Amino acid sequence: MNKTMEKEYKWRADEWILGQALLWASSRIGSQSQTLHMQSQYFDTLDGLLQGQQAALRLRRENNRSVCCLKLRNENTPDGMRAHEEYQCDAQTVQEGLHALPDKGAPRGLCEQALASQLEMICNVDFRRCAVLLQEGDTVCELALDEGTLRHGGRTAPLCEIELEYVAGSEKVFHELAADLAGYLSLVPEPESKLARAMKL
Repeated sequence: MNKTMEKEYKWRADEWILGQALLWASSRIGSQSQTLHMQSQYFDTLDGLLQGQQAALRLRRENNRSVCCLKLRNENTPDGMRAHEEYQCDAQTVQEGLHALPDKGAPRGLCEQALASQLEMICNVDFRRCAVLLQEGDTVCELALDEGTLRHGGRTAPLCEIELEYVAGSEKVFHELAADLAGYLSLVPEPESKLARAMKL
């Protein structure tokens, strides 16, 4: 299986911090941005198969695109750095996605177990993302400024956070960019995923 590792930093934010982060990104050479409306639905089996495997199964509408994603084995560090396996494909339903994800490298056995079980939506997250692609030399990363709502069991909570995700090039430069942004805005790391925070509601 070919592992696809996602590496990102995640910090807490408010409207003012989001605006300042956008100014920080706009002042850098090679930045370009787009705005996306994200509607994420998270699924698990009735017996909590995916949670038990430290996995997250998500179907997300990104403007007019529908993407199924499976994330595995989160590892967090004190400074907000997160690394985990992530596999995704275009799909209109979570079942369609589970059929296709093994060809992207996702664990076939886990996908087949989930397909053979009854899946239910456990929570959802609706937010607007300003995504800024940053390039520093040959290093590329994406700055995501997210603001919206977490929903679970009829309860809601506001969402406001910043993510910086490694795309390509030097990881050293990626970490330096993260340190520069965090230091510039005195950012506080967000140790929990959107899914984890929604499930706590």
